[in-house]
This record gives sequence, C-alpha cells and structure tokens, in this order.
Amino acid sequence: MSKYSVKLASAPKGHVLPPLLLEVGAWIKKQDHGSLGWFDVFGGVEAIPKEWDEDNAERLRKAGFVFLALPDGSMLVLFDTGAKSPPAVVLLGSEGDRRTVASSLEEFLAIWAKGETEIDELDDEDGEEGRALLGKWLKEHKVKAPKAKDFDFQAWLDGGDAKTAPAKAAAPPKPLARKPTATLKKLGPKAQNVASLVGLRVDAKEVVDYVTKVLGKKLVATTSERNDDAGVIADKAGVQMSFTHDVLNVAYPPIHKTAKSFIPYVSAAWLEPKLGETILGVPWTAASAEEVVAILGKPTSMRGDVVTDKKQGTSVWTYSLDDGAQIELEITFRKRLGVMIAVAAASELEKYDRVTTGLFMAWAAENGLLDESHFADHAALLAQVKKRKAQGTQLFDALGRGLWDVHLKDAEGLRAFAYLWFHNMGKSWITGDLKKVFGKRVGPHDHDEPKLDDDTWAAVDKAAKIFRERFAKWVK
Repeated sequence: MSKYSVKLASAPKGHVLPPLLLEVGAWIKKQDHGSLGWFDVFGGVEAIPKEWDEDNAERLRKAGFVFLALPDGSMLVLFDTGAKSPPAVVLLGSEGDRRTVASSLEEFLAIWAKGETEIDELDDEDGEEGRALLGKWLKEHKVKAPKAKDFDFQAWLDGGDAKTAPAKAAAPPKPLARKPTATLKKLGPKAQNVASLVGLRVDAKEVVDYVTKVLGKKLVATTSERNDDAGVIADKAGVQMSFTHDVLNVAYPPIHKTAKSFIPYVSAAWLEPKLGETILGVPWTAASAEEVVAILGKPTSMRGDVVTDKKQGTSVWTYSLDDGAQIELEITFRKRLGVMIAVAAASELEKYDRVTTGLFMAWAAENGLLDESHFADHAALLAQVKKRKAQGTQLFDALGRGLWDVHLKDAEGLRAFAYLWFHNMGKSWITGDLKKVFGKRVGPHDHDEPKLDDDTWAAVDKAAKIFRERFAKWVK
C-alpha cells in the first residue's frame, strides 16, 4: 500500500517550521495512505492564498502558513497568536468557514489522535487504527499540549484582540429565570444536571466546568454567521451537546462578541445509554413504540417523513422541563429510543430572500395566516400591511431574524407544509411557483430566480392565485 507524501522542506518567508511538525511529519511519511484520514500530502507548506480573504490577506500571511491541504480545498494553518502563546491551528474552509481547531500544534495532534478535530477528512472512522498509532507515538515522545488561552480566530479577523475582543452590541440579556417543572424532578441527577445547562451561554461557569472537567472536552467559545453551530460529543459519558448563537426563540437573541462573532448558547443536548440513567422510566433497550407507550402513554405527536409529510414513522413525546427558560424534553422512538433536551425553538422558513418572502408575508397577512401573537412588537406595522399601506418586506425587515414557522397560525399542517414549500422538499416550491408567475432570470449565484425586484401590492395580486392554490386548505 502507498504511503503518505510529506513535504516539509522550508516555511514561507518570515516563518519557521517547528521541530514537532518536522518530527511528526517524518513519522506520517511511514504510514499507509488513508490510515490517518483522507489527504495526500502532509506539509506542502505554502503561504496563505490571498484570495481566501483579500481584506485580511497581508495580516493572514504574516501570522501563519498552510501545513495541510484537505481534499475539499480547505486548509489547516499554523497561526501565530502572540508572543506569549504557542501557534494555534486554524481552519480556512473552502466555503469560507473559519475557526480555531486547536490552541497549539500539540493539542491539534492530540485531538487528531482521538478523532475529535471536527474535520471529516481527519476524523473518518476508517482511520481509527491509524489514529491510535498516532496517539501511541505522541505518548512515546512525551508530547503534551501546553497551557494556552483559547484563540478566537473570527475575532482576530474582525481586527480585535482575539482573546479579549470587545462586544459590538448592547448589553447581553439577563439569563431567564428558571422555573423547573415536576417532570424535571423525575429525571436522574445526571440528566437534571444536563438540563440545567441547556439555555445557558457557553461562557457560564457551570457550562465551562461541565464540558472541560466532567466531559473532558474542549469548549468552543464563539460562533459566527459562517460557523453558526458547534458542539461536543462525549460518547463515554453518553452526552452530546450543541452550541449556537442562532436559537430560533425570541427569548434567546444573538449575543455579539465582535462584529462577526457571537457567544453561543447551549441549545440542545442528546442523551445516550452510557449516561447510566433511564429517562422517565423508559429502558434504553425498548424495542418498540408500544413498549414506550405502555410507560409514557399516547405520543404527543407523530413526526412524519420530511419529504412527504406523511404522519408515520416517529413517535414523539414532548415535556416541558423548565417553563421559565423554555426547556423541553423530547423522547422519540423510531427503531430505537432517542432523547433530547433542548430550548424550545421554531423552524426557519427564510432568512435572506426578503423580496419573495415579503411578497408571501403580505398575502398571508391579508388572508389571516399569520399568528399575530408573534408580531406583538410590530402590531402597528402589521396593521398597516393589512391595509395595504406598507409592504411585506417592511414586516420581514422588522422581524430581524427572518420568517419562522411559528409566525404562521398554529393550524393543523400549516407550518409543516410551509416548511416543505419554502425548502423545496415537497411537491411544490415557493421559488418554482414564483418563476411561473413572474418569469425567470439568472441570479447572482448562477441559479434561476423569479424576475421580481419589488414586492409591490400589484406583485402580491399577481401571485395571489398560486398562493391560494397552495394554501387553500387554510384560507377561508
């Protein structure tokens, strides 16, 4: 079998190859191709391409250099974070993603050996044996990660101090008052502990201590529009956690750290059998939905097939765990038991396309499809739209975070249908429908789009027939 190619002859001008990079490169050169992940050349050291971020090109090239190129065009960079800190490892994604992978080269090699880089090409399950050998090599060579402060790459790109970057927004909201329910008290102590963390910011001491000390994992301190979620997987503890700043719940507004980075919340956690506790008395070995029904009673709902929306497949039991922080427990069964604790959140219909979405919102407002309780802060504007004295885009802009399914009435099947329609997951699609009405043109990303520049009321009237056909079931 062929071996990995290693090219570590020299570093770009102004940089020096660290001895550890050379040493591990010499070892990787002897390993079978594919045993450590899917890449061809380790090293191939080069300057950071100016095209990746033209605005920061010179700063980037001065601070770091590429030491590993991935098949999808992404790059791993050894990055100088400051005189008192070791070089960090950062990811420059092929689609513009950017994040810190590790606070040092030593830490990067350690998490690579564990399959925890969150880079698919390096964490692939086929490389498990090879990564174990890497871990053995690190131990034999006494490679240990130095203590280093977490480096916020996005904050650095924003031009601030990546360790103490000032916030760019108003004071963050106060934590919601907790109002635990009787159901929460029925959970075991470990599950209760996890539930107490959901909804908190990731920089809360309780979250930091749990992730770093109890789970023994690295905590991602920030997210961004390009990397809007992160998480940890602790298989041995039976816990997975998800972090995002973009929780679709008005009680959880995004909290800016810098212009383009955010402090995320613990948005959800998944529990597995290794947690060591049953959930509401349901055994993890449950083999059928009927077995769960015998313990919990009739499901709260049935989750249908995402494409056909047929009400079959997954049985769902939903319970409130905290009425104040709006935390829910969701137990599901489809072939196996699933357990999730999460902030109650909406589903996004559309966040960016303001004209076509505004067009629909104006029509929906006139036809009684909007849930006005979710427009309490914009009641006057909604009234103006209903009188045709304002446009739907104005209402869309006022929402600030896009149109969500809960902005529509809670009529049976309406929100589910709208989700499929907006996301082209069913038999019809808003974009396809509007191309039929207004004609099509090539959009800025080389995809066809409706020939529509303004959501005038004349445009709403023109689209009304197709809207009514799609939503006839819910329009009087």
